Amino acid sequence: MNEPVTLRSFNNAVEFEIAKSYLESFGIECYGRDEHINWAYLGNVDGGVKLDVSDEQAEEAIKLLLEAGYLKKEDFEPSSEMKWMEKVLNFFKRTNYE
Repeated sequence: MNEPVTLRSFNNAVEFEIAKSYLESFGIECYGRDEHINWAYLGNVDGGVKLDVSDEQAEEAIKLLLEAGYLKKEDFEPSSEMKWMEKVLNFFKRTNYE
């Protein structure tokens, strides 16, 4: 696997396993991070189970996950916190405080 790309975090390991099996049925190699801790506690621990794929297969995996409803286009939009941070950074760029 080249560089791993995290495509999504799942609230529990069961949801992760379903999406992972779906991608694997199309030949996408998937890896989970924090899977075992989430199985042990049966909940969203440390941000949930992260679904990773190789950067080579990320585009195809995103397309498949979008088609199946595991991802939404809104998932790729910056959060309100990120938009706020962008405004702050732009302020400092305009005022030469960098």
